[in-house]
Amino acid sequence: MKHRLVLIFHLILIVFGFIFKTPAQDSEPVPVTGIRVLTLEAVNSDKADLLSAPWKYHPGDNPEWASPTFDDTAWKSTSTLLSRKELSEKEWEGIGWFRLHLSLPDEQLWNLPLALHVTYQMGASEIYLDGELIYEFGTVATREGEEKPYWERDPQVILFSGKTDHLIAVRHSNFSSDPSMPVLGFGLKLTRLNSNIKSRVAVVHESTTFQMVWTAISVFMMLQHLLLFIFYPRARENLYFAISTGSIGAFVFLFFQLGLLTNPTQILFLLQLLACVYVLIFLAGMLFLYTLFYPKLPKLSWFFLIGWVITICLIFFRFDTVPTLQATTVSIEVANAQIQLELTLAGFLLLQLLTVLTFLEMARVIIVAIFKKKDGAWIFGLGSLMPIILPFMFDFFVSYTKYDGNISWQFSTLAITLAPLFSMSVYLARNFSRTRRKLETEALERQLLEVENTRKTVELEEARELQMSMLPQAAPQLPNLDVAFEMRPATEVGGDYYDYNLTADDPLTIAVGDATGHGMNAGLVVSAVKSLFKTSPPEAGNLETLERISQGVKSMNLKRLYMAMTLATLNGNKLMLAGAGMPPALIYRAEENQVEEILLEGMPLGGFIGAEREEVSFDLQSGDTVLLMSDGLPEMLNPENEMLDYPKTKELFEEVADQPPEAIIDHLFKASMSWADGEPQADDITLVVIKVK
Repeated sequence: MKHRLVLIFHLILIVFGFIFKTPAQDSEPVPVTGIRVLTLEAVNSDKADLLSAPWKYHPGDNPEWASPTFDDTAWKSTSTLLSRKELSEKEWEGIGWFRLHLSLPDEQLWNLPLALHVTYQMGASEIYLDGELIYEFGTVATREGEEKPYWERDPQVILFSGKTDHLIAVRHSNFSSDPSMPVLGFGLKLTRLNSNIKSRVAVVHESTTFQMVWTAISVFMMLQHLLLFIFYPRARENLYFAISTGSIGAFVFLFFQLGLLTNPTQILFLLQLLACVYVLIFLAGMLFLYTLFYPKLPKLSWFFLIGWVITICLIFFRFDTVPTLQATTVSIEVANAQIQLELTLAGFLLLQLLTVLTFLEMARVIIVAIFKKKDGAWIFGLGSLMPIILPFMFDFFVSYTKYDGNISWQFSTLAITLAPLFSMSVYLARNFSRTRRKLETEALERQLLEVENTRKTVELEEARELQMSMLPQAAPQLPNLDVAFEMRPATEVGGDYYDYNLTADDPLTIAVGDATGHGMNAGLVVSAVKSLFKTSPPEAGNLETLERISQGVKSMNLKRLYMAMTLATLNGNKLMLAGAGMPPALIYRAEENQVEEILLEGMPLGGFIGAEREEVSFDLQSGDTVLLMSDGLPEMLNPENEMLDYPKTKELFEEVADQPPEAIIDHLFKASMSWADGEPQADDITLVVIKVK
């Protein structure tokens, strides 16, 4: 388990470790002698890091600088990392030499195979031991375009001959390093060969295994919830969770892939992908929580979105802030590199800040949801605590059981990091299951409702047919009158009614009624009214007939159901009208070519017993026309929710009052449909037209 940090160290070293000045340079003073003493103890304890050794550095290129006899006392003492902040324009020309004098007083190190490990390199290097070239890591060049950078990840054998003093010289070039990288040099380390090889093999094996297992789990969870979103797009939380889980899997895969790459350009590209995936993890995770516990995205989400975008721009976009001038091209390149480095540093600092703020915001959302007792929020709370609880559980298991081994870091890391993801997946699965059960229940209820609606539709259709059968099938045929009527119900069973009584010796009596409401109850009232109207004594007047019908409706005990009605009796050319809450009758006088509006006062039938009602009589002349109607026509609504109203109805009647009754009715219905302009009919419409021949 001690080797699992080696690969992680690489990423930290590349991205964060070189942003700041190397601490060892400040804490370890350069020895006065300028010679690094190497002991067997240092090699065995893995402390033979040559990064902070008293290296001598000189810019430029000269093959003689590899010789052990060359005098380098005038060279600058520095770290092999070559921090951009510490280099002036003249101290780096793209290529330079490093020399390190080693003293091996311990004879056990003589002719002992050691491992030379390259801990970091973005350019190319040639390694010389005592003046002899022993390794080439990439192709060192003196100009840009000829260099081939390379980072050797595997340990290389180095053997010090049987003498005390040795010289390691490194010819290093770096023309292609990205301006955002804070260092230009390299890092070397000496360790025992066997242990280094074992460590490298273990790291590659363990990290590859962890990489594959984690990636497989993440991809499975991502595909699972992505399919849930595809099949049910309204559940956007599945989409955000799939993006977040897939991003975590991609991050882990790319992170461990860093330890296998040797091309610095590929490594830098991989770091850019890592940063983008890193941002997706937090953005998708935050959107996931917002979608679950908020009806819409809060305004605070824009702060995080803009912050992450600015961070990515600072880290990866290139800003040529200094204008290019031929005379000072080198200075401009150095200045732009310095500015880019500062911007990258600011970007990484902002990255850390946003990471902390996003974690706090996600924790706040979960805590608030738990306190507000949001359904299932406790699952998130428990899953979020798993990274804290599981380590104690593992320690307890090892300490208080007979298990004498160690829990592998792969298993413990997987358990600790996957616990929150599994808790979220469990919540979504639970939510999906509940939604499915709810849909099944709703589907069953819908089926039962459809059966009930079908039954009611059949009953209403039968009732409609019964009601229509109770209406007169043909108008009365009289020598001096031309009569026409028509009713268009708003529902299957309407509340309007029209009828007439006519005997050989009696005058014609026409009834037009309108029951409150529609449907079955209104149909019952209409049936009762028809029976009472048809059985009215021939000698009874209109007012007496209305009162008799009113008493019959009231005796039915149907709450809030009444019948408005108009009775019109024609005896020769004399018309007698009696009303009970109906719209005004319209009489067209052919001789004057005018329409009179007759409004009769009176309470609807079925209300107070003995209520006063009004009856009037008129003399009609040849060509005069009478229109009786229910309130469905004048109260017809258009798309703007405006009524046709009574004055407009009067105008429409006046336009065709001199025509036959059938033509009048047809004109009024067409005008009402044009006014409605597609709006459904809200009330029954009944029209009766009587014309004197």
